[in-house]
Amino acid sequence: MPDASGLSYSTDLIPEEENFRIRTKIDILYILRNVMRKNMLITLYFDNTNRFILTSILDIEEKTNEIMIDYGTDPKYNQLALASTDLTFVTSLDHIKIEFKSTQIRKIEFEDHYVFAVKLPDYLIRFQRRNYFRIPTPIIVPIKCIIPIPDQNAPVKAEITLIDISCGGIGVIDHHPLISFDPGTIYHHCQINLPEIGRITATIQVKNTYEMMLRSGKTCKRAGCEFINLPTEMEAMIQRYVTLKDQARKTP
Repeated sequence: MPDASGLSYSTDLIPEEENFRIRTKIDILYILRNVMRKNMLITLYFDNTNRFILTSILDIEEKTNEIMIDYGTDPKYNQLALASTDLTFVTSLDHIKIEFKSTQIRKIEFEDHYVFAVKLPDYLIRFQRRNYFRIPTPIIVPIKCIIPIPDQNAPVKAEITLIDISCGGIGVIDHHPLISFDPGTIYHHCQINLPEIGRITATIQVKNTYEMMLRSGKTCKRAGCEFINLPTEMEAMIQRYVTLKDQARKTP
């Protein structure tokens, strides 16, 4: 059935969803705080039924690992939720479905009224989007991608410059003599250091190349590369970086 965000919802997890699970606390907090900041509606299902409460996140207490969630409008459903040990929360963030579960919920007083307090989940499921938002990378201090190149004598690492990045892949300038950016070429164990976020390790596959002109007037080739089987934790780091830079661009 559809939830309040208009997304299709089912309480039965499928095996593929394991690929979408985010388990690191820093990424879970980052996503849930964005849900709170944007005041996104959350649909709270209980006892594995179609009964639900519409709510939202009021606060997140990192020290106690609890999320403060607003009471529903129906007192009967509030009591049923408090008695439940099978709770599923569904929302969306930037048109991406977010889901997490809990077995513990309690009633507390928060800012002079009663609310739900729920334990921070061990993981949440962030379903991948089909179209990824791509953001340009810095020009003055460019981001580099380090690509290991197999060599019979000694390991060689090639450094290439990124021109944009998304959760789906990267755009790079093809000017390294050791790198072949022929479509279909795959490079493993590539490392990208994202400022303020951390280092990601990924496998990339070259999808396309075309000529482009730099500001200096010189021409070079731009290669579009796709991430292959990118771990969810790495995708979450890229999403944090993209969101951070997008917000910075919009700030006057």
